[in-house]
Amino acid sequence: MSVPFYDHAGLYLAAKDRIDGAIARVLTSGRLDWGPEVPAFEAEFGAWVGAPQVVTCGSGTAALKVALLGLGIGPGDEVITVPNTDIACSSAIRFTGASVVWADIDPASRCMCPEAAAAAVTPRTRAILAVDLYGQPADLGALRALADRHGIALVEDACLALGAEFEGRRIGSIADVTCFSFAPTKHLGAYGSGGACTTGDAALAGRMRRIAAYGQSREHHLSTFGGNGSMLNHETDGLNERLDELQAAILRVKLADLDATLARRRTQAERYAAGLAETGLDLPREVGPVRHAWRNYVIECDDRDGLRTRLAEAGIPTNTPYAPPMHLQPVHAALGFGPGSFPVAERSCARLLGLPLGPHLELDQIDEVAHAVRAAL
Repeated sequence: MSVPFYDHAGLYLAAKDRIDGAIARVLTSGRLDWGPEVPAFEAEFGAWVGAPQVVTCGSGTAALKVALLGLGIGPGDEVITVPNTDIACSSAIRFTGASVVWADIDPASRCMCPEAAAAAVTPRTRAILAVDLYGQPADLGALRALADRHGIALVEDACLALGAEFEGRRIGSIADVTCFSFAPTKHLGAYGSGGACTTGDAALAGRMRRIAAYGQSREHHLSTFGGNGSMLNHETDGLNERLDELQAAILRVKLADLDATLARRRTQAERYAAGLAETGLDLPREVGPVRHAWRNYVIECDDRDGLRTRLAEAGIPTNTPYAPPMHLQPVHAALGFGPGSFPVAERSCARLLGLPLGPHLELDQIDEVAHAVRAAL
């Protein structure tokens, strides 16, 4: 049996008529830029998430940059994040001119440890950038309280956690800004890049929208280029980080399937938990008052590399997401952190192994992977 890590072609074929129809709608409209699909998707996505304001962007990384810039973060500021995640968080902070400050993680959730974050706060700290790793929400209650206590912003990198819940609420409205990714392998995947920021602050949303769009409002752009005679009006320095019309149209189609996709992922995670019980592996689980979104199913074991080799020999693909951690990456060598700086994150990154999971798989394929893991131990 074949167990692919991803199967983009198969997922496309399952929704081909609807996706092709959405693409044709955009192409035949002639509105390839600044058209109606983006605002329509923003409204539909906001209703699904439960967030009053949505600002779409060209990627999840762009969403992180736009969020930090919208909050006014820049040179001389510090932003606290975790080292066991994608480079997007650290690079977004450094892109603004601020300094990245890493905090160690909780060993059970593998998300930011609130106590470590509290110890990292200084007078220069302007924001906490928490990461919902693999679909497990960070401790948003403790981090929200910490941010409020110091008068700083809480930004949530939920690029791996769309559909997750904290205390019964879908994430997207707890942090000052929540950032999502619509990369092809995410819960809601575009056929290219895409992302979004959600917030309850209309003024902040306006700033982020202008930053993502050359420093101008959508309304003024349409007036300028719609034959109304308005002159250019760039209100701030801006980026070209907007979501495009084709991706928005595709995402509108796929949004209708998101609840089913999440249900499928959760069922697969339950199947893994049953199939890998009593193996001695450290299995992922929901930690805290949360509902996991299961973007990844990441186990941990001491003989990670040996297990990965044996699974590869059995035809089972795996990955090692976000390892080694960011403070040990060459790009950050000048910051002076070495092994032992963040021991919990380092131990996790040395032991983790991602197994196949997603809407392209059937439960018998999950069972095959679990059987292969047990046989390889």
